[in-house]
Amino acid sequence: EEEIALDDSHKFEEPLHPGYINVMQVLVEEKAPKYIQMFGPCPCGRCLADVKAFTLNHLPSKYVVIERGDLIPRLTVYEGKFTSDVTAQLLQACKVINERPHHGR
Repeated sequence: EEEIALDDSHKFEEPLHPGYINVMQVLVEEKAPKYIQMFGPCPCGRCLADVKAFTLNHLPSKYVVIERGDLIPRLTVYEGKFTSDVTAQLLQACKVINERPHHGR
């Protein structure tokens, strides 16, 4: 398996054989740190996880089968299709988690 770095905190492994991924999860993992830095709560691990979970709970799952070498081209297609939905939910998640953070409980 080959690792594809999406950001400093998360890497997805591209399968050697056909496998599957939730495209929405990959897109959220890729974009969440930037939106948290720009609009959101503190950047602690708990707030980051809360923002990602909130976002994914408000987006439909989109599982696709991928083969070696197929991940980046497939993600590019789906990113263009779903980027506005992902962005809207990330912004909402940042607002909600900023108002009611769970860390320190």
